[in-house]
Amino acid sequence: MNKTSASLALPPPASKPAPIGLFGAHGIWALGVHIMRSINFAAKALIVSLLFALPIAWLSWSYFSAQKSAIDFSMKERDGVRYLQAASPVLQKALQLRATPAEASAPLADAMDKAYANLEKVQSELGDSLGTASAFDALKQARTAAKSQGGEALERFIKNTTHIQALIAVMTTATDGSNLTLDPDIDSYYVMDAAAFRLPDLMERIGLIRAAGAAALRDGKLSPEFHSAIDKAMAISEFHQTNMLAGLGKSILQTPELSSRIQIGEARDSAQKFLDTVSNGLLMAAERDPAGLAVFVAQGDAAFAAQSALLDRLLPILDELIQKRVGAAQRQVNITIVILIVTLLLAGYAFYTFYLVTRGGLRLISQHLQEMAEGDLRRAPSQPWGKDEPAAVIVDLRKAYDSLHLLIRKVRHSARDLTGTSGEIARASLDLSQRTESAAAALEQQAATMEEIGSSVQAMADNSKDAAGLARENASVAQKGGEVIRDVVSVMSAINSSSQKIGDIISVIDGIAFQTNILALNAAVEAARAGEQGRGFAVVASEVRVLAQRSAAAAKEIKDLINTSVQNVEQGTKVVSGAGLTMDEILGNAKRINDLLNEIAVGSREQANGVSQSVSAIQLLEQSTQQNAALVEETSAAAGALSDQSDGLMREIANFRVA
Repeated sequence: MNKTSASLALPPPASKPAPIGLFGAHGIWALGVHIMRSINFAAKALIVSLLFALPIAWLSWSYFSAQKSAIDFSMKERDGVRYLQAASPVLQKALQLRATPAEASAPLADAMDKAYANLEKVQSELGDSLGTASAFDALKQARTAAKSQGGEALERFIKNTTHIQALIAVMTTATDGSNLTLDPDIDSYYVMDAAAFRLPDLMERIGLIRAAGAAALRDGKLSPEFHSAIDKAMAISEFHQTNMLAGLGKSILQTPELSSRIQIGEARDSAQKFLDTVSNGLLMAAERDPAGLAVFVAQGDAAFAAQSALLDRLLPILDELIQKRVGAAQRQVNITIVILIVTLLLAGYAFYTFYLVTRGGLRLISQHLQEMAEGDLRRAPSQPWGKDEPAAVIVDLRKAYDSLHLLIRKVRHSARDLTGTSGEIARASLDLSQRTESAAAALEQQAATMEEIGSSVQAMADNSKDAAGLARENASVAQKGGEVIRDVVSVMSAINSSSQKIGDIISVIDGIAFQTNILALNAAVEAARAGEQGRGFAVVASEVRVLAQRSAAAAKEIKDLINTSVQNVEQGTKVVSGAGLTMDEILGNAKRINDLLNEIAVGSREQANGVSQSVSAIQLLEQSTQQNAALVEETSAAAGALSDQSDGLMREIANFRVA
């Protein structure tokens, strides 16, 4: 596998961590960012919803608990009002009973029993919640004592007063136990203050003044005890009268429509008139004039009746005010519930639609990314309906899809062209490789042939060198033969004595002729091998052969002449002269042969050098051809790998399906 294939087989590079840490990137938000990155979108939405829902639930629970407590608080106030409404008739009857003589108290006692029975019923229902049990027990004891007949008027007055004070204590306990004392509204608070604290005590004080004054006027004297009691009652009555009027004035100021319903004027005027009468010394005048009793009693009864009527009006008003507060609180709770439910429904609707939009966008993006990852580019991402962040991502995804679609189409066309081109390159490289291998084989054969030729040429050069040496020797011998011939011409007389020596010389000449003949034969063979270049050498070899043959014939003739030299001495001189000429020719021919052989040797050496250089060039060409063959093989292999890669690229591109 080549480097390109190896690089293509490598996996994509792994993702590297961010250049900075999580805390460095997000600071105090790092924990939340880490958590949100670790969960899917549904879990994120659930966590965010819970984080909003939990405080809303807690605040709602706190609000509704507080409202329920306020409603329960006010409902308990209504229980107190109901208790006061049950105790008020008992108080009125008790006050009337105290002011009525014993002999005329029977009808009031019966009415008192009925009112008391109703109070006991209410006590049985509300006593435990209001905490009036002990006070009511004291009331029952005081009532039992007050019901016992007998004794003087003062004792009876004291018992009735104790009974009235016990009843007021029960009313006060019921007021405190029913939260009326802690009433939060100005209008209802001062109505409560008048009905639960001011009026009962004011009625008791006015009733005490009336009873004590009536007794004094009836008896014609005012005892010190009654006088002291009347003085205290006057002070307390004026105090309660003043504070009640101020408080009710605040209630009317807070709620103006109460003015027509309370009608404070009659109770105020009658009580003030009665108190003014007492302050103006009516009792002193009554002590001197018993006739003033009727006026005093009438004013006291009028004040008592007006205050009783005021109390009867205030308690329903108080209950109504509390009921309005309870109703307002309940309406506020109901409105809050409706607003909360509607708001939560709207918030849930909005958040769920946000969840659907975001989840739908993410699913659409994930679906198209999955299709793109699988190579399916036949369907383009849909146009987004909105302009939110997922829509922007879808728009960017469409841009990426368009770019990838265009890239795949271009790569597919390029891959097809590359496949065709790589196939052609592979085929051409294979053909070139085969041709290069053939050329390399031919060059190898030619190099071997040239080496053989070089060896032959070198051998011929060596033979030429040897022939040149023999030629030099032949020339030397021929020169010596010429000298001998000259000596023969000079000294014919020594022919006989030198016949043996001449025979030896003739033998040498015969050997030289034989060797020359062999040399000529070798030269002819080498000339035949040299071909066209050895043609001139062949001519020389032919002449040398002729000369050798002639030398052999001459030697034979000389030998014959030597044999007949004795008989032909005379002719010998002539023959010797001819032999001298012949030897001169032989000497010239030997020199010429020597020169030719030297030239042949030089030419052979040059030819051997040329052949050696040709062999070196052919060997270098063979090496280059072999290297080219190796490069061609590598090119062919690379072309094959390129073809395989282009086929693989086509297969990979085939995984992408475009419209």
